[in-house]
Amino acid sequence: MTSFDSYNAKTTSISFPWPGSITGLERIALSAQGDLQRVLSAFFARPIVVSLVYSHTFTQDSPTGPLAPLTLPNHPAIVSASPDSPIVQTRQVHLQCNGKIVCTATSRVRITSPECAELFLEEKYAIGQMFRRLEKVPAFHLLSVGIGEVDGSPTHHPDEKYPSSKRLFRLGGENENEQQIWRKYKLVIPDFECEILEVFPSREMFEHGEIWLTDSHLSKEKRRSRSPESDMDLLDLAVRTSRIQQNLILVIGLGFLLILAFEVSRFMTGAGLHGL
Repeated sequence: MTSFDSYNAKTTSISFPWPGSITGLERIALSAQGDLQRVLSAFFARPIVVSLVYSHTFTQDSPTGPLAPLTLPNHPAIVSASPDSPIVQTRQVHLQCNGKIVCTATSRVRITSPECAELFLEEKYAIGQMFRRLEKVPAFHLLSVGIGEVDGSPTHHPDEKYPSSKRLFRLGGENENEQQIWRKYKLVIPDFECEILEVFPSREMFEHGEIWLTDSHLSKEKRRSRSPESDMDLLDLAVRTSRIQQNLILVIGLGFLLILAFEVSRFMTGAGLHGL
């Protein structure tokens, strides 16, 4: 599947065979063209932080040559990057908001100029920041979109093997993974090409926004603060409350009986006086 993004003097159109249940907000995020961090920051009204999980860097002595591991820092190799001697990096990052992972991005990046290599490998610009720093709009190709399991992976370490054609990125429990959404796409500017798989951990993120972002932190804090002692205190409080309620009902019942006996006594006394 490929996206079709077209425009003319007065019209812009994005056409793609989206999964049937994808919502409008989800389509906005899935259509981001190198500016997902900005889109998510606007959605949550909070900063988005890029946290590196891993990276593996390689060089090639020709465009089709085998990949040779490159240990960084290595300035001579970086300034030697060219179309005939590219640098390739596979990497995974977490996009985090309020300390919570909102996206896991796994990428394969191909670099063919010293300028791009220095910015990306030495100055540590993330992929999205590279396009803003270079002031270039990347060509965008949306390859596929899905819900739940990820169909394979476009980006991985050359030595990494996948046991099947489908791989589920486990970002949480099994039920949560069933509701994750993902996309595969390419971003290309001169001398800097990226093939990316992005996985969003839960569709509830787009449905509930701020509530989703903060709720799990509150739940974790509550679970963390719970202890056997606190549970016993709660049980003791419940027992005492129940006893108080029972005693109150008993007192009210006795009071009602006393009032009833008094009224009956008055009635009987009055009847006796009239009989005399």
